[in-house]
Amino acid sequence: MKLATILLAFISIIITSCKDMKDADGDYKVTTVRSNDYSKYDITLSIEMGEENKISGKSACNQYFGSFKNPEKNQIEVGLLAGTKMYCSDLDEIEKEYKNQLSKAASVEVTKTGINLLDEKGKIIIVAVKKEDK
Repeated sequence: MKLATILLAFISIIITSCKDMKDADGDYKVTTVRSNDYSKYDITLSIEMGEENKISGKSACNQYFGSFKNPEKNQIEVGLLAGTKMYCSDLDEIEKEYKNQLSKAASVEVTKTGINLLDEKGKIIIVAVKKEDK
């Protein structure tokens, strides 16, 4: 009986601590893309939950924007992204890799410091830290 009570309490804690996509709403600084440290680059990500589910930010050189679907809790399907087209030869590969990984995001994991975007296999592909509210 004690074991059942402990298990029930543990399950309750896990369920109530799970966060959903609404908790991902906000502005982020991207720090890691596929285990590469991108913290020195100006890469940002903004998620705006609502009727249109907007996604936007800066991809090292250019601004980008688009929308995403949220078919189930913590799932994400990033649509086509549009953006500015400034030429930044030194940042081109960084930008391509970030946008490529962003398009592969299948789910969102809310953490204490920000969010992780995961691919369809559950592997973390992007780590982003929540920006401080001003």
